[in-house]
Amino acid sequence: MKRKSSAKDTAILRELTNLVRETFLLWDEIWVGFSWRHYYFNHTQRVLALCLTIGRQEGADLRKLEYAATLHDITKRYDGKILTDKQGKRVLDENGFWLNELLMPKRENLVTRLYQTHNQFHKLHNISGAIIAQKILETYDLPHDFCSSIGSIIKSHLRPDVYNNDSSENLLEKKILNEADTIDANIGLTAFYRNIQIRTHHATHKKDEATLRRYLSTIEPWIKRKTAFIDLMATETGINIAQKRLERMKEVHSQIMEELQNNEHNSLEYGLLGVIKSFMDQNTNPNLEDELTHLLTEGVLRNENMKIGTDPETQPTVQRAIKFCQLLSQEMTGQT
Repeated sequence: MKRKSSAKDTAILRELTNLVRETFLLWDEIWVGFSWRHYYFNHTQRVLALCLTIGRQEGADLRKLEYAATLHDITKRYDGKILTDKQGKRVLDENGFWLNELLMPKRENLVTRLYQTHNQFHKLHNISGAIIAQKILETYDLPHDFCSSIGSIIKSHLRPDVYNNDSSENLLEKKILNEADTIDANIGLTAFYRNIQIRTHHATHKKDEATLRRYLSTIEPWIKRKTAFIDLMATETGINIAQKRLERMKEVHSQIMEELQNNEHNSLEYGLLGVIKSFMDQNTNPNLEDELTHLLTEGVLRNENMKIGTDPETQPTVQRAIKFCQLLSQEMTGQT
């Protein structure tokens, strides 16, 4: 059933979105593990958009999806460094999830107070997030069964098959949130951007040389590993979106290799290689939304270079870069 949000829901969700944004900024740390300061909120917004895209096609409860997606990572920033054993292997819990050090915020708000009051320390963020989300929603006098449903969906967003024992309700919404969360981080151009930033950050942290050519050599094996994620999708729409985005990644990689091998005319100035290099250069405190705006107004794809793209020799290079940014923007808004 495609239940839509009411005017009251719209007002509440606006407040919740501001609360989520505020919460993610309570920590001063820029990079933690595979995430950076702006990633948390940008990821949340993209997951929300993709949930609604899948939910519309699958006949899901859009109202519940909107609430659950908005709050699904509300306690994620408590996840600090990934724990490892003496052999350097990641420490896993009984369900195979990575365990993290507890990272406390520098400031507090409603979320952190609830987190402390309900003693959610050292719990996986899907579990603590479910509790905190439910408590937050109860402050709006929403029905208890609705608040409980949102908590149950959030609890299951890492793996519905593991955390569905408490309730068989909202199974479709649980699967969709899991799919959207998985796709955004692993498959498509948003995942490609994430990979660029993670690889560059790790190379810099190890005091290695984060060169463009060295990074480009890692793309193909990384894409091959993503094929396995298709099997994790549970809805027909999720499968179709994941497959389409995987093919898009492969196509972009092919275009990058073409630019690299053919040494296309000034591709570092206004081609795909220039876009990737620009992303790598902004690795200290990345912000995808700001970087796309910069590319189109002041950076690689500024107006002067778009004019250059009218020249027959340079047009394919410029147009590929423009299309890449357009497709990336579309993924950010939940389009397939």
